[in-house]
Parts: sequence; C-alpha cells; structure tokens
Amino acid sequence: MNTICGQCRDRNDYPAPPTVLALPKSHVPSVQQGPGRAISPAPAATHHFGGPVAHVATHSLRYFHTAVSDPEPGLPAYVSVGYLDDNLFVECDSDSGRYKPRAQWIKDNVGADYWERGTKRGIAQVQAFGIGMRILMERYNQTGGFHTLQRRSGCEIREDGSIGGSRQLAYDGDDFISFDMNTYTWVAAVKEAEITQRRWNEDTADLQYRKQYTEKGCIEWLRKYQQYGKEALQGREPAAVEVLGKATPDGLTRLSCRVYGFYPRDIAVTWMKNGEMREQETQRGDILPSGDGTYQIQATLEIDPKEGGRYSCLVDHNSLTKPLNVFWGEERPHLRLGFGVFVCIILLCGVLVTKWCLSSSLQHSPAQNAIVPSCLCSFGRLGV
Repeated sequence: MNTICGQCRDRNDYPAPPTVLALPKSHVPSVQQGPGRAISPAPAATHHFGGPVAHVATHSLRYFHTAVSDPEPGLPAYVSVGYLDDNLFVECDSDSGRYKPRAQWIKDNVGADYWERGTKRGIAQVQAFGIGMRILMERYNQTGGFHTLQRRSGCEIREDGSIGGSRQLAYDGDDFISFDMNTYTWVAAVKEAEITQRRWNEDTADLQYRKQYTEKGCIEWLRKYQQYGKEALQGREPAAVEVLGKATPDGLTRLSCRVYGFYPRDIAVTWMKNGEMREQETQRGDILPSGDGTYQIQATLEIDPKEGGRYSCLVDHNSLTKPLNVFWGEERPHLRLGFGVFVCIILLCGVLVTKWCLSSSLQHSPAQNAIVPSCLCSFGRLGV
C-alpha cells in the first residue's frame, strides 16, 4: 500500500492521498476555475417518467476533496466533505484542522475516537494534496495563479443489489486520472497523467487494496451509515411548483416551471402539451441546494402562442403519491397542498377583522381605531 512519502519516487510522480481503511474521508463543493468541468459532489440529475422516482433505491457513500493553490480567508487550502446519498454528514478543512460532524445522526452514533482518527487522516490529506498540487503545477509548467486539485471516491448499492464504485481526480476542473472499476487499473485522461498512470499501475498491492475496499470495506461503511441515519434519511419534503410565462423579443413565450422545497434530491420534471410530453424541447437546469436542506430545479419551454394548446408541467417525486401535473395559466401551483386550509384561515381571520373594525368604529374613538389587528400585520409579513 502506498504511503504519503513512500510513493514520491520523484518530483514527477504525483502521490495519491493515503487510502481509507476503516474511517472515511471527504471532498468539497466543486470549485470551477479551469476551462473544463469540475467534479461535482452531487450526481447528475435524471429526467424520465418510466416509473415513479420513489422506486429508485440506489444508495451511495461519496467523499469529495478539494485543494486550492492560493488559499485566502474563507477559502481553505484543503476542504473535504462526505455524503451519504445526498446528505452531507462529515467535513474537514485545513483551517480548523478537525474532522467534524455535519449531521446529528452521525454525531449520535460514533465516539470521540472516530473523530480523532478522522482528524489525523485529515491532516495527512492536507499534506498529500499540498504535495500533489506542487507537483502538478510543475508538470503543467505553472509558477503561480489559482489552481484546484479535486478527488471524488466512493461506492454504491444499486436497486438490483449490485455494487459499484468510483475514484477519480481532476486538475483545474478537467479530468486527470480515474480508477477503472472493471479492470481495476488507473486510466489517464490527459497526457500529463500518463506517468502517474504507469507508476500507480505498477503498485499491484495498492490495486488489490482498492478492489477489496470498494467491494467490501466501503460497502460495509455504507450499510452501517444507513442504519445510523435511517430515521433522518427517510424524511420527505413535498415539492412546490410555480409555473410562469414570459414573452420573448422574437414573439415567442417562454414557460418556466420552478420546482422547489423538495427532498430527497431525485426528481423528474418535464413540460407537456395537450397531455403529451415535450421531453426533447424541455430545457432543464441543474438540481441545486436551497440552503435549508431541500432542493430546487427549473425547467423551461419556448412556445408559439399562435399555436394554442394546453401546457402543463409534470413533476414526479417520491414525496408525491402520484405525479403532479400543473397547468400554465390555470393554477396558483406554487402554494402547496395545505393551500385550501390556509385560505380558510385567511378568510376566517378576515371576517373577524371586519367584525373587529365594525365594532371598533361603533364603540371607540378614531384614535383607538388606528390600532392594527395583529393578524393583519401577519398578512403583511407573509406578503399576502
């Protein structure tokens, strides 16, 4: 098995960070600085209606690491995060120097030794990524500037019971090298990685370790974490939908379907015309975190208003008992299922306010009538 210093055979050999035995590590939110794409901590969204999203049962354990060449306040030299499915549960960064919980369920189920071991491994990662950054900058003939080095690794249990894994590195947002889980060998993505590919593939002991860890060690931790966070991970937040239309300069209408406030992350969104899916014409953005533990996505469709027809946004999410079909121009779909109850409360409060005002006008002076009922003030804060 490689060690941090042991695999620095020369300055052209970028060292792999130490492998994970029993305790996982982490990555960071993607940092996009290079001309290509950065490793993203979230899986690519899938959009299909072949079956309910709720039936998707793939579970994953992922760790993401990001190092930057030019750290500054608020941007550590190294950050790592761990995700169970799409739930952030651990993190570590070079500024704090600590391996820390980001979910209550992991904090409740492990002891102090877990965090101490994680902290020691995090310190080793900081050193390894720092060495790797310097080597790659030399290899790319770079003497300065802002550069990123990222690694993504993990494993998954698929719906059919099969398992899989991944391990890849990116430099400045471009793929650098990845581990082929079919052949259990490293594959270079660019010519600058070929020397790394050759030398890492010579280390047969490390290749065998990665195979065993992916097929056994990582899967065991995935199942253990699933048990730890079972109750928290079964939570569901229903999707809210808002449909809008806006004229474009060329005489078309751009329909926008904003879906937000949902959890878990997987969701399917598409536009329909007269009950038929417009899959190819639907333009979707990325599924993005809302900052409160839920997610959001937007899907658009450009139409010719002269053609007519009924347009709707079809949303499928495992918080829904059946797909939600929201028609453009016919609903206030951004209000959730509790809308009817909420309206009744508003109307009731309105009746009470009216009675209060009438009573006040008959019994009190104009100065007293200036007092505003509390529920009226609440309406203002809610924007109703």
